Amino acid sequence: MYSVSFFAQKKQKPFSGELLFRAQRVIPVDSAQEHMLIYAKDSLLKVINFSSNMGKQELIKHLSKEKSYLLLETTKGKYAIRTNYTKYQDSTLSYSFKKKLGSKRIAGMKAKKLSVTFSDIDKKFSFYYLKNIPASYGSAYTNFPGLVVEYYIPTDEGMFQYTLTEFKRIDPPLTLFMVPTEYKRVSIEEFMEEMSKP
Repeated sequence: MYSVSFFAQKKQKPFSGELLFRAQRVIPVDSAQEHMLIYAKDSLLKVINFSSNMGKQELIKHLSKEKSYLLLETTKGKYAIRTNYTKYQDSTLSYSFKKKLGSKRIAGMKAKKLSVTFSDIDKKFSFYYLKNIPASYGSAYTNFPGLVVEYYIPTDEGMFQYTLTEFKRIDPPLTLFMVPTEYKRVSIEEFMEEMSKP
């Protein structure tokens, strides 16, 4: 889980850093703000979501080994649930995209434009991405030509817009990507079984 090997990607180098995104619901419009923090270290990724209704959720990913752990605190204890994140990535969204002329400065960097169409929404959306950082370092849209830094996600609760607000090239400590010892490692089936116990 902790080796830092990296799979080859054309013209794109491994990335280490910290990314902070702001998320807000734009359809229907909502004043509640959520945040997502991503730490990257070569082929390791930690995604932390801060939500007003869901609280804090953490996901640790090993990109080259395609393994991940979802860290959850419950009334029955702390669990690290083994997941295969590649099965869920992009799978619930049916979309197509085209590169477009134009760019925008986001978090102090020049981001290139994409036009994205979702199969069940009659509207085009403008997304922006950084071409020098692989898309796999994001938490969504890993098939794009670079890391998306402004994008939309349709959900059952509405349409959410994510925008990168802070970008730091740092080398996070390896311990950040390790499952804490107080968390019990379980499969999703074992977790559901534990939760169903009286």
